Parts: sequence; structure tokens; C-alpha cells
Amino acid sequence: MPILVTCECGKQFQTKDENAGRNARCPECGRELVIPQAVVLSDYGAPPPYPDEFGETRTSGKAIASVILGVTSFACILFTGIPAIILGALSLSEIERSKGRLKGKGMATAGLICGGIGSSFMVFAVLIALLLPAVQAAREAARRAQCVNNMKQIGLAMHNYLSSYDCFPPPAITDADGKPLLSWRVAILPYIEQDTLYKKFKLDEPWDSPNNKALIPSMPNVYQCPSDPKAMVEKKTGYQVIVGPGALFEEGKAITIRDVTDGTSNTIMVAESKNLVNWTAPEDLAEATAAGSFGSNHSGGFNAVFADGSVKFLKKSINPQTLQGLITRGGGEVIGSDAY
Repeated sequence: MPILVTCECGKQFQTKDENAGRNARCPECGRELVIPQAVVLSDYGAPPPYPDEFGETRTSGKAIASVILGVTSFACILFTGIPAIILGALSLSEIERSKGRLKGKGMATAGLICGGIGSSFMVFAVLIALLLPAVQAAREAARRAQCVNNMKQIGLAMHNYLSSYDCFPPPAITDADGKPLLSWRVAILPYIEQDTLYKKFKLDEPWDSPNNKALIPSMPNVYQCPSDPKAMVEKKTGYQVIVGPGALFEEGKAITIRDVTDGTSNTIMVAESKNLVNWTAPEDLAEATAAGSFGSNHSGGFNAVFADGSVKFLKKSINPQTLQGLITRGGGEVIGSDAY
């Protein structure tokens, strides 16, 4: 069995085992040295690990710490992930320099991998945290745009009704005695392409009669603000008119375009309310308290369709007097477009 001899100059050479204990010269530097006892070579021609001062090889402490930190990084993410990567790299370098005295290469590698995966979770979490507000903002912008489109369709239906009857629809369909039965939202159904649904209603019965109540689940999507999912679930709406003396809608009075002396672009026709009502019920905003009932799920304000058919976003911070001026149809208020 050959003996592996290492000279002080660093040169290694092999000699026969029977030369153990004899003198020999280093073929590199010529230094005379004593041949040591035989050292068993591994299958790959390298000597087994040198024993340390305790006579055994040992596992790198950095490797152990690296794998522990790497595993815990799945829970602690960045706090232990990066230290696991650093200790794993240091451990691999330390094991390489130890010439067999240290082991734990597999543990160090595992620590590196686990630490890398755990740290990547933090990166994904940061990306999600940064992108989520933008995604939510984009979705709300789309919902708000759909709400505007809904109100434009309602405004167009109101004007088509106006063209047919030379007046805006009454706030409610009433019986012979003037008792409110059904909402104006039912009256304009033929003008939002819902004529089939309109013909199913019994216009001489109240909104909660057996026949009419069964039609509540058929609420058209145009009456639902997309930012308020509860509206569709409950079949209720926040789109309401303002009813009362001086408003665009009055009980028992047909309002024509000539009655809007403040100007159609300065008079609210339909607005969003934070108080939802059954879409077929003759329930809307009272002129006296309407200003305090406006609202929506949109951030910062609510949409309103004006008597000219335009839709504008009114801020929560709008001056109450300005808002009251927009509610009346003939109050004589002078309101500039920069007032809201």
C-alpha cells in the first residue's frame, strides 16, 4: 500500500509502505525527511480527513447555524434569511480551507438554499405591498367609470321621457288618489331597454304587491353602483332624485324644461345617496334634507347627473350653500363650474 509523503516545501509524493521509517529526499527541494507510517488513501486517491486536536473530524458551526437560520427564514423571512446565506457562504469557504478537518458542506448548502427561498418571500411580499394599492386604485377607477356610465344612461332615459311627454317623469307612479305606488325607476324602464320588464309590472298596484314584489330581484344593473356590491345583493339602489318644493321633482307637479330657470347644467337631476332604497319603491331624497344624505362608496365624494344629462363628481368638501343651490331648479343662485 503506497505511503503519501508531504514535504515541508509542500511537495507530495508517494513511496512504498516498506520504506516507512527510512530516510528519503524530497524530489522537489532535496530536503531529507523520514518516511511516516502508511496513510490509507480513499477511492479517489486523496487521504482521509486529518484528525483534529480531539482525534475526530467535526461539523462546521457556521454550517449548522446556516441551516437553522435558513429553515426559520420561512417564518421570519428576511430577518434570518440573509444571515443564513452569509453563514452558509462562510461555512463553505471554511470547510474548503480545512482540508478535511471540517464537515457540513451539505448543511451549509441547504442553509444557503433555504435562506435564499425565505428571503425571496420577503421580496414578493414587498412587491405585493407596493402593487396592491395601485391595483386597488385601478379597480376603483374602473368601478367609478362604470358608475358614471350608469348615470349617463339614466340621464338619457330621463331626456327621452321628456321628449315623449314634454316633462320629466314624476317622482312616483301614483293611483287615482295620488298615492305613490312605484318609483320613477320603473317609469323609465322602457327608455333603458327594459320594456319587457316594464310590461310585467302592474302599475295600479304598490311596489310590494305580490306581483310587483316578485320583480324586485330583476333589478337592472344600470341602477347599481359597482363600488357598492351590497346594492346588487339586496336589490337596492343609491341612485335617487330630490323631491320637494323648488327641486327638479315635486309630488303632483309635472316639471318641464322651461321650469329649470337656474339652467340645466346647474340643477341636479339624480345623485348618489348613502342610504339605499328598494329600486321599485317610491323612495327618494327629500329636498329639505337631501344635502346631508348624498354620498357613495367612491373616495372623496359622489356622482350626480345634472338636468342637461352631464355627470359630475361632487366632492364631500363642497360648500353646503353651493350644494343647496344645485338642488333647486329656480333659486336664482349663480354658481360657477369652479365652485364644485
